[in-house]
Amino acid sequence: MRVLCNVYALRAVGNDIGHPARACIRPSFPGMLGLRMEQLFPTAEEHRIALLLHGAGGGGWEWNAWLPVFEERGWTVLSPSLQPAAEGIAATRFKEYRRQILALASTQPAFRLAIVGASMGGLLALSVSEALKPSALILVNGVPPSGFGWNSKGDYPDVVRWSQGTIEETREAMPDSDESTVRLAFERWRDESGAVLREIADGIEVSPPQCPVLIMAGELDQDIPASVSRQVAQAYRADLLVYDRMSHVGPLLGTRAAKVARDAVDWLDDHVR
Repeated sequence: MRVLCNVYALRAVGNDIGHPARACIRPSFPGMLGLRMEQLFPTAEEHRIALLLHGAGGGGWEWNAWLPVFEERGWTVLSPSLQPAAEGIAATRFKEYRRQILALASTQPAFRLAIVGASMGGLLALSVSEALKPSALILVNGVPPSGFGWNSKGDYPDVVRWSQGTIEETREAMPDSDESTVRLAFERWRDESGAVLREIADGIEVSPPQCPVLIMAGELDQDIPASVSRQVAQAYRADLLVYDRMSHVGPLLGTRAAKVARDAVDWLDDHVR
């Protein structure tokens, strides 16, 4: 089946989202083709969705190295790019991103769900787990919830203009990536809501996940130290994989990203049957 990347509006019943949200959906979203969902998707027993959630300032493109690995194993992949609130980036709050994820999940037919979140996406994954009840959860250098003694860096303005950074700053943040990936990221970083980053720094409470959890951490992560990921793994009785010489964005954008993706899907195949 041909893979399509499309843009559509999230207008879930009972949800106040009405602005466009970008989602790279594999296979293609059935509404585009005018087909009934059962014509396109297998039964719930067979249909497995991996919902991949990116970090602050990024987008669904960050999962490019992971998508073919998951597709080869028969997973349907959703990798949405989170959008600011209709009032603008400065008005965007963490709950807005959470609503977008819940609305996207509500558009899918019956499925077994795995949620994979990187950095801020890890905290978002935890925050929606109680509602979505995934079969498994993977946190990749995930921002921890409150209670783990972690605080993010900096005093954030209302709009953090990462899109206006320099190529040198991107290279510094991606020491384990090749030059083509550095340039791709540099061209695609987006601005982020300072309010969202302040909320995260203050700590967001979540309920402990009620499903198998895998923590994946980079030993050289300077944003979410591996020691914090180890604490989260211990608290959640999660499996833990720590990668030597790997940065914060290395699991998704580094030269070993495909290897990390294979490790993730191997683990999922053992836990979501």
